[in-house]
Amino acid sequence: MKRHYILVLQLLSFTMMGAIGAFMSYINLYLEQVVGFTGTQIGLVTMLSMSLIIVVNPILGYIGDKTGQHVFMLKLAFFLSTVFVFIYSRSYTFLVILLVAILFEVARSPVGPFIDLITSDYCEKVGFDFGRVRVFSSIGFMSTVMSVGFMIAGVQMPWFNGQTIGFDGFLSIRAAVFGAVLILMGLSFVLMFFVPQPDHTKGKSNNEGKFNREDVKALLVNKRFQFMLVFVVLSLVALETAKTFVGNHLVVGLGSAENIVSVMTFVMVFPEFILLPFGSKIIRKVGFRNWYLLTMVTMVGRMLIYAFTANIAIFAVASAVHGFGVTTHVVGNIAFIRKVVAPKVLGLAFTIMMSVLGFSRAVLSFVYGLLYERFDGFAVFRLATVLLVCGFLWVLKSKSLKEVEAELLL
Repeated sequence: MKRHYILVLQLLSFTMMGAIGAFMSYINLYLEQVVGFTGTQIGLVTMLSMSLIIVVNPILGYIGDKTGQHVFMLKLAFFLSTVFVFIYSRSYTFLVILLVAILFEVARSPVGPFIDLITSDYCEKVGFDFGRVRVFSSIGFMSTVMSVGFMIAGVQMPWFNGQTIGFDGFLSIRAAVFGAVLILMGLSFVLMFFVPQPDHTKGKSNNEGKFNREDVKALLVNKRFQFMLVFVVLSLVALETAKTFVGNHLVVGLGSAENIVSVMTFVMVFPEFILLPFGSKIIRKVGFRNWYLLTMVTMVGRMLIYAFTANIAIFAVASAVHGFGVTTHVVGNIAFIRKVVAPKVLGLAFTIMMSVLGFSRAVLSFVYGLLYERFDGFAVFRLATVLLVCGFLWVLKSKSLKEVEAELLL
């Protein structure tokens, strides 16, 4: 095992997720507070900007698997993403922001699936736990989102005699958010020149053979793969899309300062540092199906609390279970897909999953945006609760997780 490759992949996970985290956590708040968009306009920007992903991502996945040029395509994705983020930061009207948002989402669309492919391939080859690389995504997400929040609103801590110590915010939302995303996207582009090349990442399970249409057809009719696509929508997408309105709900709806986003991020992400490095062992110990059921119970319980409490302390406590869902998606879902999908179409499988994720998130963003504008954040979280209950029932009735669990133990 070449340790420098692991280090590069860990740093790339940090910078990539730090950039995405800063953007996703604050962009809705930026659009409402700075640009002046309504909930419907925010939902429209997200929905329309992500609608093309359902077409673009599988095409990119097909090209990547056909040519083996995943690394080059990632370099291009990071470069273009950096360019479009800069233009986004200088845009002020609805139509211009919508156009740039579309270009940005298309540019960054292969980033997640291709990095997961390259990282999981290399980890499989050298016998390194995938979760010990991807935990750096959590570190990057938490440290960046918290830092951006503190730069915007500062931080004050209680001290003696009723006094406080700390500092005031020193950057605008625009400068802090887009500055962080630009720097981290640029660093990700540089790191792509040092990742392991395809001949260094292919593990023992990667079957050589010509990529053809029959492989694509087999993937599309794969019932276990179909199970995972539906599961992602009724779990990760339902929750994460609703979570993009947490900043608006807490700051605009409940009157908190912008740095509440930093506090909430710490509460959500810190447990991931414990769960992710040992995710594979934990899931195997508990059992695939049992772990997924536990994950859905935590998601439903958390969203129920979001949907009915205005108490920020209770809201924060409920957020502490966030690590269960992240571990499931990062460790469980990727292990599941690598088991049920032929190695030579893994890139296509990951990009199809990202397309379904992106499209469903786009639709839900618009629906949530309507609910937020006409009612409030509570309405958003109540609809999310209904979808998560459906996700729980989907896991409960499916045999796919039990089957894959048995195969992994062989």
